[in-house]
Amino acid sequence: MNPWEARILVTGRLSDLELVHVGWRIIMVSRRWRSAYETARTLADRFNYLLEWYLEDERSALAVNNGRDIKTH
Repeated sequence: MNPWEARILVTGRLSDLELVHVGWRIIMVSRRWRSAYETARTLADRFNYLLEWYLEDERSALAVNNGRDIKTH
């Protein structure tokens, strides 16, 4: 989350950890992309921030079902 730019990024990329050096804050660590996304979406709605994510990460997360139904919007 970057409060100065009013942005939230959902990412699983280790390279994005460098963003903490330029004003970003880690607000959640999760093994499940969907859980991280839902939390980020709630915060983005609450603070009126821009929500960003990598489409490839979302596709990968949705492809892994683990035997449960996955809801998409």
